[in-house]
Amino acid sequence: MRRKKVRSAKLEIGKRMPPLYHKLPNQIYDAQNSEVLKWIAEQPQLLEWTFAQLKTAGYVEYNSETGVWSGIEDWE
Repeated sequence: MRRKKVRSAKLEIGKRMPPLYHKLPNQIYDAQNSEVLKWIAEQPQLLEWTFAQLKTAGYVEYNSETGVWSGIEDWE
């Protein structure tokens, strides 16, 4: 028997997303123009969830001396 996928309650906000374009009609896709991505960026709970996923995966780390978070790989 298959196990049911466990999903974060913080993703429930996606059920209330209004109709939006991810790629505007008759235009080449550009993430900067995506209505969907703009809407997601305005949802604090989705941003918190994304950040929590990065922390859990170990992709970002906190420096207690500087008080700054950064990716685990060199970014310079």
